[in-house]
Amino acid sequence: MKMAESTFSHQEELPDLPLPDLEDTIDKYLKSLIPIITKEELNDVTNLAKEFTNSESGQRMQNFLKLKSSTSKNWLEDWWYDAYTTNRESLLTQNMGAIIPKSFIPNCSQVGIASQIIHHMMTYWSLVRQEKIEVTKSRGTNWDMYQVYNLFNSCRVPALPKDNIERYFRTDVEGTCPSHVIILCNGHIWRMETVLDGQLISTSGIKHGLEYIKANSTKADENTIVKLTTLGRDTWALIRESLIVNSSQNLENVNTIESAAFSLTLSDDFVENDSELMKYSIFGSPLNTYCDKNLNIIVLRDGKTCLQAEHGNVDAISLFAPCDFAADQLQDDPKLNDETFQNNFSTPTPERVEFLLTGSVSSQISEAERNFFALSSRTNVNVYHYSNFGATYCKKRKLYADTIIQIALQMAYLKTHNKLAPTYETASTRKFYHGRTETVRSLTPDLANYLEACENSATNETLKTLFFDAYNSHNSLMDAAREGKGIDRHFLGLRNAQSALKSYGEDHEIPFLDHSSFAASGGNGNFLLSTSFLGYNEEGCFGYVVPMCKDGYGAFYRINAISLTFTLSNYLDDATNGDEFRENLEYSLDFIKNVILTNE
Repeated sequence: MKMAESTFSHQEELPDLPLPDLEDTIDKYLKSLIPIITKEELNDVTNLAKEFTNSESGQRMQNFLKLKSSTSKNWLEDWWYDAYTTNRESLLTQNMGAIIPKSFIPNCSQVGIASQIIHHMMTYWSLVRQEKIEVTKSRGTNWDMYQVYNLFNSCRVPALPKDNIERYFRTDVEGTCPSHVIILCNGHIWRMETVLDGQLISTSGIKHGLEYIKANSTKADENTIVKLTTLGRDTWALIRESLIVNSSQNLENVNTIESAAFSLTLSDDFVENDSELMKYSIFGSPLNTYCDKNLNIIVLRDGKTCLQAEHGNVDAISLFAPCDFAADQLQDDPKLNDETFQNNFSTPTPERVEFLLTGSVSSQISEAERNFFALSSRTNVNVYHYSNFGATYCKKRKLYADTIIQIALQMAYLKTHNKLAPTYETASTRKFYHGRTETVRSLTPDLANYLEACENSATNETLKTLFFDAYNSHNSLMDAAREGKGIDRHFLGLRNAQSALKSYGEDHEIPFLDHSSFAASGGNGNFLLSTSFLGYNEEGCFGYVVPMCKDGYGAFYRINAISLTFTLSNYLDDATNGDEFRENLEYSLDFIKNVILTNE
């Protein structure tokens, strides 16, 4: 990994996150409402929005944002973290789950694979400490690397009224950094050191430690605090506080867990296929993950590997990089080279992390377990491989596969539910300082027109014309969002400006966002399709989150050379049908290929 520039060398040169123009944002928003609400509602909300733009309140809030924007490189940053940390639901509905496909090596034991993953993940940790991870670039532009800095040694600590994201990572230049990992096994919690005398402990040294842990964790600890991390955030915050307020041992234990580089679980379970493994990453067992941690890697009994990660800390693509790095190293050297490392040095024995618990905490642990299985039993996760085209087919035709998939998802929803779905697609704003994401509202008027023509059996010529109108309007929205000129982050800013001004005694209203059309079009967490493109890494990590709302779907996809890989999630109730949605997605992708793109 030789390179001229250090990982964080361009940070200060990155452009500030821009603040969009109020009128532009509102115009885009009103356009996004056209397919969703009636003409009368649209007239009402248009009048409210225009009044707001010209009102004293509108100007006051936008000026507040301008002031914040002029005094910070990223006006949104603290508010974006707050959007996560103020969510009081269980982290099971907020965290991301994923599979690490390449980490599976046939005929390699569970502890063999786990020890390699830990060693290689800590190699990546060490490279970040030395600032030797290559700067990510997109179309020649440097991207922000702050998420790489936040990958390790962090934790979302439950608190009231909002959680805190605590970070313990330091680069070599900044000073010392905790180098232990947490190992979970049958509910038992262990602290394992990975560095000795400034050197990473070898895979065989780590393997030795894991074997010790397995031998000493055979009986499940059902009364483990690990289960408590699955509770709603308010409940867990109060329990955590009660655990540490009277016990210095519990306080030390909590610090040990929260400061660890990451957590790894040795699970006794098996799964049959990718869909089960993907669901297992979040909903496998309440013993599996300390949900607050930045990263929890789970190695099953046969060596299959998945992960669960706290989403407020970093975005999925950033998180997949170290996991794919570790899996690649493992593939390059699948044999545990025990002889090489034999007796190089003694490995520190892992230490058990034991909490002092009261009876009331034990009853809450049982409740956490009941809640966990109730949510697990009504969550459906489906990994679906579509094999009729992929990136190569699209590149030949100079088309973006992502846009085609977005159109197909909307077609599939309409076929399944006979209505259109307000849709959230993630766009990256990492070309800006500390940039994270923006929302693309990918249900456009042009897309609605195309779908209406499909329903009405229009001629192929008409369908093609309308398809490309929809295709181009999606690309324009995506380009704008990547430039920091979306809709939803600006609205989040206005809401925060409203709250801040209220604390100074100024009352301002935002009537057009209080109108029912905001929730109807996806606002306040009501997007019926929650979607994200997860990259082109053919054998790389891919994952999901649960749907944003009870009657919606999650759809997360990787674009391979000659195929597409989807993870589809939904809740098992009367409002959705995961199997039908998957079948209609296949139909829609085939239709686009065979009818629209034929002869293109």
